[in-house]
Amino acid sequence: MWVRDYMTPNPIVLYKEETMSRAASLMVEYRIDGLPVVDRAHKLIGLITKSHVFRATKNRLPEETPVEQLMQTRLVTLYGDQQIYEGWDEELDAGRLPVIDRTGTLIGILTRTDILRAFEHQTRRTISQLDAILQSTYHGIVAVDLSGRVLSINQAAERLLGFRQKDIVRKSLTELVSDQTLLSLLLSLEKKEMMRLDYGGRRLLINHTPIVTDEGRKIGMASVMQDITELEGISAELTAVQKLNQELDTIIESSHDGIVVTDHRGVIRHFNQAFSRMTGVSAEDAIGMNEEELERRGIISQTVSSMVIEQRRRVSVIQNLMNGSVLLTTGTPIFDDQSGEISQVVMNCRDLSQLNQVQAELAEAKQLSERYHSELEVLRAQQMEIEGIVAESEEMRNIIQMCIRIAQVDTSILILGESGVGKGVLAKLIHQRSTRERGPFISINCGAIPGNLLESELFGYVPGAFTGAQQKGKPGLIELADSGTLFLDEIGDLSLDLQVKLLTVLQEKSVIRIGDVKERTVDFRLVAATNVNLLEKVRAGLFREDLYYRINVVPIEIPPLRRRPDDLFPMIHYFLSKFNEKHRLDKRMSYEALEVMQAYTWPGNVRELENIIERLIVTTIGPIIEVKHLPKVMLDAPGHVSGAGASETQVIKEEIIQRPATRDEEREELLCLYEQYRSTRKVAQVLGVHQSTIARRLKKHGIIQKSDAH
Repeated sequence: MWVRDYMTPNPIVLYKEETMSRAASLMVEYRIDGLPVVDRAHKLIGLITKSHVFRATKNRLPEETPVEQLMQTRLVTLYGDQQIYEGWDEELDAGRLPVIDRTGTLIGILTRTDILRAFEHQTRRTISQLDAILQSTYHGIVAVDLSGRVLSINQAAERLLGFRQKDIVRKSLTELVSDQTLLSLLLSLEKKEMMRLDYGGRRLLINHTPIVTDEGRKIGMASVMQDITELEGISAELTAVQKLNQELDTIIESSHDGIVVTDHRGVIRHFNQAFSRMTGVSAEDAIGMNEEELERRGIISQTVSSMVIEQRRRVSVIQNLMNGSVLLTTGTPIFDDQSGEISQVVMNCRDLSQLNQVQAELAEAKQLSERYHSELEVLRAQQMEIEGIVAESEEMRNIIQMCIRIAQVDTSILILGESGVGKGVLAKLIHQRSTRERGPFISINCGAIPGNLLESELFGYVPGAFTGAQQKGKPGLIELADSGTLFLDEIGDLSLDLQVKLLTVLQEKSVIRIGDVKERTVDFRLVAATNVNLLEKVRAGLFREDLYYRINVVPIEIPPLRRRPDDLFPMIHYFLSKFNEKHRLDKRMSYEALEVMQAYTWPGNVRELENIIERLIVTTIGPIIEVKHLPKVMLDAPGHVSGAGASETQVIKEEIIQRPATRDEEREELLCLYEQYRSTRKVAQVLGVHQSTIARRLKKHGIIQKSDAH
């Protein structure tokens, strides 16, 4: 607060030669108790007050006495660029302090009233700042007097308690709060700390304190409340993660093999007690150390992490330790899904105490490493697993991975593919992996509802909109999809007039019910699907071009089942399990029947396969579904395998799986199957084992090289 901002500028002054009578007249006229005295250069030289005039009159001095003889020359003055402080009020002489500039020229007068006005402004500003702080704080704050009337409440407390400022004027908490537990807490005269309370569907943490004056008298109560609903949810998730980490650490520590984890630079981040026991290195010494430092110290003979990082593949080496032990160490790279770069290297260390067991242990370590790779593939597949989706083929895996990526981006998606390929299932996957997963998933087949009914289904209607309408009206599916996903299957069957209305909804983000003029805001993600060529319909004038480009932001084409044979057997297994469980049966498919199904073209795609599997399960009598049970259309299809070829393969399968074979017998039998199918994956499907097992056996017998395993 600067003096110049609150002083009275251009004050009434006297010159030193003016009379006492003139001074008295000015004081009476302007109702002031003192006047500054200046020279002709307006420099301050003194101050004359009512007291000076009264004393002069009492001493019978003439009225013509110059004020120079009466004035006070020892003055307390202020500069305009000084700040006001409270103590000045006691220093005022006659209630007025002259204000001068740095040259001594009088520029104003500061009175007690001016000082009070300055401190009033400062007080108001402070109160305004405190109120702003009170209103902006994240925690709710409520203050009441001893009778329970609300003195102050901030916006956070209004939100938590459901009050509004205009509703609480001159009201007691007993009129506002119905929850007796909360009311008792807010009116308590005792201090309460960290009180948890459920109110309005939220979990509140409340600290309650009486308001006490300096004299120790209670004048009210103040409560600070915090919404900890989300915080407790995060705390629960953190606890679950911590528990998972503890379980993982326990598993790693329980391993008899040494396990070491490094980052992408080879710096050791974690290892278990088994590795510490093998090398004699403690966790305190090794954590944060580069693995190369262990080599420089002679603790290990060579580093594995650097080899893995350089070669970007799994590496197995024999490590000689300083203490004489020999380790078989297998390093496996872990790649970052986003960048494709190595993020970590996991090393498994097996102690080879007997030299004559080195070769056997090496083979076992390779098998262990392959198993880890297979388990990793299984885990990745499980992450993508959703009801109704089977993706063994590379093409379908890529499609599902792309769907999971784009699900996080709130844009329109057009799913293309023949009827029955699973467009609806893919739409559900996109919804479940999106940020709208908690919202509704509304699905409608545009080709299954007559055009005159489809409009009311999509947009809804108000009471009396048309004959037969419900008396209360009805919201449309577009409204019901608010905050969720709207799936329009067979969108190519929409009439042109409905296409126009749908385009308007997508552009304006609002919908108008039939017979209504009110716009209703909607927020949904559109996923459309079709089995026709929409671009050709656009060229033919049957589909609007602007709507086509509006929905075709991200096109996804699902290949028909005949183009992804790698998915056929897994799908058959999936549907067999599904319907066996549904109907409480235990049916299996014969190999010959599988061969016939593999040769079939499946014009109805996945839907046809699902229906046929359920039909076979519920209509066959025996536990085995054989070729004779298959539909006639499948048996009459070109490429049907029958006779000796299928029987011979079945015999080979039974011989390999059901009885032990000599090395030569196994080689001949596997060679026969591989020459027939020319694919380790197909041979694995025939034998019902994992593809890596077949690839390993074929390599062991020299039938294929490592690069040919596919």
